[in-house]
Amino acid sequence: MLDEGIFYAKVSPSALINPRWVDINESLLKEINLPLDAEDPQMLDAFSGGPVLDGWRPIAQVYSGHQFGQWAGQLGDGRGLYLAECCGFEWHLKGAGKTPFSRFGDGRSVLRSAIREYLGSEYMHALGISTTRALSLVASDTPVQRETLERGATLMRLAKSHLRIGHLEHFYHQNSHQALGELIEFAIRQLDSDLEGVPGRLEEVFARYIDRSAKLVAQWMAVGFVHGVMNTDNTALSGETLDYGPYGFLMAYRDDYVINHTDHTGRYAYGQQPRVMHWNLGCLAETLTPFVPVETLRSLLNSFPEKYRHHYRLEMAGRLAIDPQHEDLPDFVDDLKTFWAGNHMFYPELFASMLDDSFVGLSRPAEDQGAIKAHRERWSTMAEASLIETARERAPAWMLSHWLLDEVIESAESGDYSPVQLLRTAIHRGVGQHCQIASELGGSPPDQNSAYHLSCSS
Repeated sequence: MLDEGIFYAKVSPSALINPRWVDINESLLKEINLPLDAEDPQMLDAFSGGPVLDGWRPIAQVYSGHQFGQWAGQLGDGRGLYLAECCGFEWHLKGAGKTPFSRFGDGRSVLRSAIREYLGSEYMHALGISTTRALSLVASDTPVQRETLERGATLMRLAKSHLRIGHLEHFYHQNSHQALGELIEFAIRQLDSDLEGVPGRLEEVFARYIDRSAKLVAQWMAVGFVHGVMNTDNTALSGETLDYGPYGFLMAYRDDYVINHTDHTGRYAYGQQPRVMHWNLGCLAETLTPFVPVETLRSLLNSFPEKYRHHYRLEMAGRLAIDPQHEDLPDFVDDLKTFWAGNHMFYPELFASMLDDSFVGLSRPAEDQGAIKAHRERWSTMAEASLIETARERAPAWMLSHWLLDEVIESAESGDYSPVQLLRTAIHRGVGQHCQIASELGGSPPDQNSAYHLSCSS
């Protein structure tokens, strides 16, 4: 056990006013084999920051981090509470009020941002990408001031672990090496228990962190996902996508696409994500220097680019149903990205467009149908028939776009939660399937090159 007052503080949640269910993730409940009685008022109270259930011990964790490349000092769980570990996940309630680490914040989540995380994390999971999950979403009449006055909400987030690079940075930069060592051993027990007590385990676990992170960012890059705020306090040791703030997906393929309006230098642009993950892992390596020789850490860290290229090649091969060792794969992928840079089709539709010549997505048809036909013909000479069906299941037939989410949020803020429920159901039915609600609400996209930015409060 980690000590209270050093690693965390006990906190009582603060209840929402007039809470009501927006949605409960029935599919995830079935996965973890857990009943949840939505008609029980005690359950709604607990999931909205009211009296906790038996076995819950709410705490707020302390961590620090680098934000936009600058040391930000102490941060921590400012609007989320760790509740318990259950069914193989850590349970974390977002929006449950102030904690000792809220700084100048109110400790609340708003309905808008909670919907974005609820649907975004489940959509990413359906795409086969490592991510936190969302179990429930609750709305309320609690007023919350952001750019405008909004309604408070809570979201129950499930994760393998909520440990971030920032957790280790916090104690390293305080020169609290004993606490740092305890936390590292705790992380090994939680995520890499086979390494407990093994000589050289810190080197091996760092190698695993590098590999997990390289695989995660390769998954993001393959599907055109832009995280938007890859600070070290948002980078999980588990290799899960953590913190759905100003995220989005590419329309046209653009390495310089920036979605976070506070990212004035383009540090977190889509094409910069592998480099930033490498930089973040450098921050992690620094925290291990009291225990591992610098040269060993540097050698391991230098393996990241090759690991990233390896995982990216595997991701693209799997999604295109092509043997990863096919010698023409890199050239073919480069040609596809060049074509998708200006053909008025959404980049995430690339895979379905190759795998199914009858595919019709939500974006405008390609201007050059001859070129896309030529790409399909080339693809057909490279594809492995035995891999196509699996690839089709992972190929999104519709994109969780920013304008689709805007429509869903607008409905929810007026009291109609059905689009949230319908989209979540469609996600679990399979993102490779046609989604009627996505067609209705997201079938009129803006211009492909229109500027669209989100704030960190998103």
